[in-house]
Amino acid sequence: MTRTTNNALLKTNRSAHVLTSGRALALLALVLAGAMMLALPADALAQAASSEGPERVLPPRPQEPADPPVIRNFLVAGVVLISIIAATVIPAKRGHQD
Repeated sequence: MTRTTNNALLKTNRSAHVLTSGRALALLALVLAGAMMLALPADALAQAASSEGPERVLPPRPQEPADPPVIRNFLVAGVVLISIIAATVIPAKRGHQD
């Protein structure tokens, strides 16, 4: 190969390297992020414009919560408490050599 061919190959390799360099990738990411940020408000404005009209949908109103079952809660708490006390009272089967 001649010197001109070698120089031409080096120039093409350098240009390929520039495309994959960190700066080029960062610039590409910046351009894509900017395009996405410009596209998002357009979608939000389109949704807001379409919801204004005579048939606007409103969220459902929450109902009053029912009274909690007080007696059942106390019974469950009592059963749990009795179970804990019973578990601690059971003697361990350990000998004097443990």
